[in-house]
Amino acid sequence: MNIKVQCCGVALLILLAIIYGRQKKLKLITGKVFQGCFLASLFCLIMDILSIIAIVYRGKFSPLLTTFICKTYLMSLILVALFAVVYVATGVSFHLPGYKKNIAAYVVLAVIYVILIYALPIEIHENVEENLAWTAGASVYVTYLGGAMFFAINLIQLFRRKKYIYERQRRTVLMWMILWITAAGIQALNNQLLLAGFACALGITLIFFQFENPELNMDWKTGLFNYVAYTRYGEELYSVDKAFYVIAVMFENAMPDIFLRIPDASVFKIMENEVLLFFSKEESAKSAWDYFMKQTKKGSIEVVHGRPSFYYIEDPRCVSSHGELLELIQYVALQKKDTKQGSFHVIESNIVSQMLSERKMAQQIAEALAEDRVIVYYQPIFSVEKKCFTSAEALVRIIDREGNLIPPGAFIHIAENNGMIIEIGKRVFEKVCHFFQQSKLEDYGIHYIEVNLSVVQCADDRLADNYLEIMNGIEMDPRCINLEITESASLRAKQILISNMERMIEYGIQFALDDFGTGQSNLNYIVDMPVKIVKFDREMIQAYFANDKAKYVMDTATNMIHGMGLKIVAEGIETEEQYKKMEEININFIQGYYFSKPLPEQEFLEFLRRENGKAEKRRGI
Repeated sequence: MNIKVQCCGVALLILLAIIYGRQKKLKLITGKVFQGCFLASLFCLIMDILSIIAIVYRGKFSPLLTTFICKTYLMSLILVALFAVVYVATGVSFHLPGYKKNIAAYVVLAVIYVILIYALPIEIHENVEENLAWTAGASVYVTYLGGAMFFAINLIQLFRRKKYIYERQRRTVLMWMILWITAAGIQALNNQLLLAGFACALGITLIFFQFENPELNMDWKTGLFNYVAYTRYGEELYSVDKAFYVIAVMFENAMPDIFLRIPDASVFKIMENEVLLFFSKEESAKSAWDYFMKQTKKGSIEVVHGRPSFYYIEDPRCVSSHGELLELIQYVALQKKDTKQGSFHVIESNIVSQMLSERKMAQQIAEALAEDRVIVYYQPIFSVEKKCFTSAEALVRIIDREGNLIPPGAFIHIAENNGMIIEIGKRVFEKVCHFFQQSKLEDYGIHYIEVNLSVVQCADDRLADNYLEIMNGIEMDPRCINLEITESASLRAKQILISNMERMIEYGIQFALDDFGTGQSNLNYIVDMPVKIVKFDREMIQAYFANDKAKYVMDTATNMIHGMGLKIVAEGIETEEQYKKMEEININFIQGYYFSKPLPEQEFLEFLRRENGKAEKRRGI
C-alpha cells in the first residue's frame, strides 16, 4: 500500500498537536477555526489511509462500505477546503456586516458538494504489481471542482479585502493554498500520486509556525501575552457583540508576576511598565480590582515596583477599537499625571467625548498648520512713563475652515500635550518677526513684541537654534523681541531653559517672567532667571483690589522687583480705577481691556496710528 506519505502527514500533525496543546493560547475565533482546520486535515489524512486500505482489502469489505470510505475521504477534502475558506473569512471579514451570512453560504455550498460526492458514482482502481490504489469517476471530478471553487473564493477574499488581514497571514494562507492546489493538480493528472492529504498537513504546519504558534503571542520575560497578541485579541473583541471588562495598570519600575495569579483574566503586556487585564465577567473584573486595592494598601506591590496606578474601564465599548482603548487609557493617565502614584481611577464613558473632542481639535491644529491658518493677534501694552503704547504681546489664534476664530484656550493645552506647540511656537515667532519688519512697527512707536514660550518649548533643547535661525534669516533686530517664560517652565526644565536663555540673551533677545502671582510663584524665580520684565498675572491684580493681604503682598513684591532694577507689567487691567492705582504704585506697563483687546494685524496698526498719534499731539501741546 502506498500510504507512506500519508503516515508521515499524520505523524507531523500529531507532533504539531503535542506542541500546540502544551502552550498558553489566546481565546480567538481565528484560533478556534484553525483548530478546525487542523482536525479536518488530520481527518482527511486518516480517511486517505483508510480509503487505500479499503481498496486494497476490498475483498474483505462489502462494496458499499468500500465505496462509503472512499467517498468520505473525498468529502474530507471538501471539508478541508471549507475550513480554509472560513479561516480566511474569519481573518478578513468577521468584523464586517454579513460575515455570518457568508459563512452560512459557504457551508451550504460545501453541503451541496458533499451530497453530489455521495450521490455520484466512483471508480475504484488498484495496481497490485506497483502496490498502488486510487479512485476516479464523477464523484472524484466533483471533488476537484469543489476544491477549485473554494480556492477561487479564497483568492477573492485574500485580494479584495487584503487591508483587513495581516500581510504575513495572507502570504502564509496563499502558500498553503498553492501547496494544496498543486498537490491536487498532480493527483488529478496522476491518480496514483496521492499527495493532497499530505499537502494539507504541510499547509497547516506552515500556518502554525508562521501565524498560529502561541509562542508568537507571548512575552517570555513576564509570561504574559505581548502587544501583537493584544492587537489580534482587541480586534476580535471589538468585532463581536460581547461584553468585556478591562483593568489597566501602570508601574514606575519593573512589572511584578502578580498578574499570572489573577483568575479569569487575559493579561497583556503593552509596554515595559503597562499591562492590560481583560475579563469576560464583570464580577471577575471587580474581584481583581478589589484584590489590587487590598494588595496596594498592604504595600505588597509598591515595595519593589513603586506605587502603580490602576485604571478600571467600566465600559470598554465606549470606544470603537482596541487602538482607541489604549488612547483612552493614555489620555486619562496624562490627565492624572500630577496625582500621586498608587492611585485608583475609574474611567467612565463620559470622558470619551472629551477625548474625541480633543482629538478633533488636534486634527484641526494639524490642518491649520498645514494650510497656514495659524495667525497672530496683538494686544497693545501701555507705557505709564511715556503715556503711549511702546510694545505689544503676540497671541496665537487659529482660523477654522469656515473662517471662525478658535481661541487659544481651546487648543493650547492640546498642542502642548501632543507636541504640536513646538511648531505653533515657531510659526508664531516667524510671523511676528516678518510683521515687525514689513510693517516697520518702530515707526508706530513699538520698541519690541512679547512672544510667549510654552512649557514644552522651554524644555526643547533646540529652542535657541530654531529661533536664532529664524531671526538670522530675516535679519531681525534681537532688541525688538522679548520672550515670555512661565514659572512652571522654569520648574520642569530649568537647566535646558537657562541654557537656551543664555544663548539668546547673548544674541540680544530679552526675557520676561510671565504670570507672576499664580501657581508656585515667589521671588526666587526672579532671582534665578535672567529676566528684565516681570508680568503680574490678572488674578493677582484682581486680588489686589479685593483683599488687603494680597494688596500688601503685591506692594512688597513691586518694591522688591523695582529694587532689582526690573520693569513690571500689570496684566488684566479693565477699569480706569485699576489703571490709576497701578500708576500710583509705579507699575511700568499696563496691559488689558481698559486700553484694548487683542487685535489682528491691520486693526493693531490702525489702533497704534490713532492712539499713539493722540499721545504725540498731547506731548506737543
